[in-house]
Amino acid sequence: MIIVYCLDNAYVPFAEISIQTVKKHNPDAKIVIVSEKPINVNGADEYYVWDLGGIHRNRGEGDRISNAAYLKLLLPRLPYDKVLFLDGDVICQHPLDNLWGTSVEYIGLCESHSYGKKQAEDLGIDRYGLSGMMLLNLKNLRQIDFTKKAFEKEKDIPTPKTGWHHEETILNTCFYDLLEFLPIRYNYCFHREYEKPIDYNDAIILHICGKDKSYMFEYARKQEKYPELSSMRPEIQEKRIAIVGDSLCIFDGKYGKDIDGHDFIIRFNKGFIKDGECQGTRTDLLILACPMSGNEISMFKPRYVANRSRSYVNKADFTINSYERAVMKNALGKQPSTGFMAVNICLTFGAKEINLFGFDGSGISYPNEPNYKTQHDMKKELEIYKGYEAVGLLKIHGAD
Repeated sequence: MIIVYCLDNAYVPFAEISIQTVKKHNPDAKIVIVSEKPINVNGADEYYVWDLGGIHRNRGEGDRISNAAYLKLLLPRLPYDKVLFLDGDVICQHPLDNLWGTSVEYIGLCESHSYGKKQAEDLGIDRYGLSGMMLLNLKNLRQIDFTKKAFEKEKDIPTPKTGWHHEETILNTCFYDLLEFLPIRYNYCFHREYEKPIDYNDAIILHICGKDKSYMFEYARKQEKYPELSSMRPEIQEKRIAIVGDSLCIFDGKYGKDIDGHDFIIRFNKGFIKDGECQGTRTDLLILACPMSGNEISMFKPRYVANRSRSYVNKADFTINSYERAVMKNALGKQPSTGFMAVNICLTFGAKEINLFGFDGSGISYPNEPNYKTQHDMKKELEIYKGYEAVGLLKIHGAD
């Protein structure tokens, strides 16, 4: 099963949640990302970067569909004969085996909600198809020169009175006779009216369309937290935990004996032990968000190794693919640091005591060059740690 998302950076937070829902019900699915510029998406297996060669959106008032929507018109370029395309703001609620097993000659999609009837009438067609989920027979689409015809149509297609003018308009005009309409449960739109509505829970794919995407994060918060680390819970629950960071302040005090006296010790990335008196010597869990050689990992002598996401291929006992990362990114405004995720894991699993060493919020760490610019908001994370400290959830050692 090959699932394709066409994305830009704005949709990555939603897509990361969507991918987790797909993987939950379809663990063997291959996730392919297509974008105009290189991006990093947690849970992705394969990337393609294609230039659209200009702006393809009618940037009218209220237009919120990005240029990336047009990337789906390039999908026959992929080296596959069949793919399932999904918008980044969909939630997969059930297995996709029946949908994937459906035979379509060219394009399988679902009819729009009630408002789509206005668009269909204006375009002179009977039914308006939504492109948020499409089962694509790429082999046959290549044979009819789909991509070339689509962009030729775009040049002269009129803007409908409804104001909708994007890649769906092209699909519903130029290729209307090739569309096969599938049951609406395969792309059921959240907070939209249907003549024959179904229960949200019965939707195989629930599409959170429109401006308000908050339900994506509400859904994620309701899911089991860190199920892939469930076997680690007994190691952390009701235990004294030391999380050792790699800020320079770790060398300001002789914390080593205190660190090694904890029940469970977490380190991450290339925070190699350079001074045991300051950093301690033990490592129970090593969390990695960068490529590491076997020799580098062995220097920590960790009992367990976890990759922060499937983007990293280090030999590990666990791979963190939970919804939590997307939820934290939404709250922070930037990717959470590995240390922030470690704190969240310990809070989630009910640690008795959490002590932070080598966390100062500066963004400067001894493994990196002094001018290294982090992608994380370390100051905001430190503020959150201090808030946790104020209510007794953890203690920070060595930070100003």
